[in-house]
Amino acid sequence: MESYNTTDKNLHVLSQILAKTNRTFVPKAPDDSNTNLYFDSMGNKIVGRWIETPCGHVMLTLNLENLKFEWVNSSYEVIYSFQIVGKKTKDIEEEISSHLLELGLDSAGFIDKLHFEIPAYSFADEVIQSISETDLNLWKHYRTIADKACALLLGYLQIEGEIRIWPHHFDTGIYVVTKNGMGIAFGLAMEDSLIGNPYFYMSAYPSKGSIEFIQLPDFPSGRWEVTPNWKGAVLPLNELSGKPMDQQLEVIKSHILVAVRWYLNNK
Repeated sequence: MESYNTTDKNLHVLSQILAKTNRTFVPKAPDDSNTNLYFDSMGNKIVGRWIETPCGHVMLTLNLENLKFEWVNSSYEVIYSFQIVGKKTKDIEEEISSHLLELGLDSAGFIDKLHFEIPAYSFADEVIQSISETDLNLWKHYRTIADKACALLLGYLQIEGEIRIWPHHFDTGIYVVTKNGMGIAFGLAMEDSLIGNPYFYMSAYPSKGSIEFIQLPDFPSGRWEVTPNWKGAVLPLNELSGKPMDQQLEVIKSHILVAVRWYLNNK
């Protein structure tokens, strides 16, 4: 998992540029979802949101095949691109900012600090290095599985929801409210001190009161994590490594079903 974690951290830093773009040019949402991103596994890109300009709709993307930031138009054609490797993050931001006028966008505030902070990674202010194809493929593998797992849960619940990457914690996830009023959060989180590994999580929030974490069912894989700061179901990625994707998805599906069924019966 070390190479996955390193790639996760590098892409977390780079994705803040996408978050700044969304923050600056996408109408603000009450839950800050206007800053959200998405991993497009077909296009091999981390994408922002569509932005309306005098030149039409555009979107800033991070192309993981060539490690470039790219503005695309509504036909998904690349209209501007910015090299990443060999530059510092602040240099890339300034370069993107200098092109905003050509899109009919005001650059004021674009490079300002975000309204949240991410971990102070030691490499964040250094020159950006290339990421190997092997490491990128591993990252894309697990984020593709995360997209699929989120879609499976939405299908099970028969609820519409956005599968997005939240730029603050850099988790691929969903949050929905079920027909019985239970809020369900599910996704793939970065490695943290709580689990010590990247992990799938599921937590729930009833419309009234709180959930009593007693008489918890066992999982085929994964476990319940019950602490003063957070309570929920977790499935660390190291329990999936070495299995082909179809088997990994079966493990995740079994884990999801145990957790969501228990939550729905504890409203």
